[in-house]
Amino acid sequence: MSQPYQQNPIWAWVVLILGGLFMIFSLPGVLLTLFMQIRQLEIVSSISIIFFTIGVCMIVVLIWGMKRAWLAIKSYNEFKAKYTVIEPKLDSTPPAKKTIWPWVVIGVGALTVLGMGPGVLMLPIMPLFLAGMSTDSGTTPDYVPMLILLIGYGLMIGYTILLVKAIKRLRSK
Repeated sequence: MSQPYQQNPIWAWVVLILGGLFMIFSLPGVLLTLFMQIRQLEIVSSISIIFFTIGVCMIVVLIWGMKRAWLAIKSYNEFKAKYTVIEPKLDSTPPAKKTIWPWVVIGVGALTVLGMGPGVLMLPIMPLFLAGMSTDSGTTPDYVPMLILLIGYGLMIGYTILLVKAIKRLRSK
């Protein structure tokens, strides 16, 4: 009987760790928004209800994703315990070196996203906003907004390409 193939759930660990960190940072703000609305009903507006709804939806989706990640890790560990066969080691070849750059790329992005907190939602429009704000000054040269757009979106595209290559590198090992 051949054993089925199952990969190490790296993404499940990423979702579980980053989701937990995001919950630590965002849950107090959502709860504070809820209690402010309950305590002072005269300040409830449609904007505060929309912000609270978005926060609750983000936390619900995050809990759902973390639950799925936990189940993936649990099923992988059960699979590993069931199909792992201990074989004697005959040759003494040194283990292959593991690359660290994929983890550095993922770690830098994760720390940046965690540091931005809820501001990460503005990341796709940030270069546009900065380019628009740069035109408010009368002495700004004409090339500055285009330069801000090229550098901002260039950094985002470059990081996305590096992230995809890092994930492919981790999956190939």
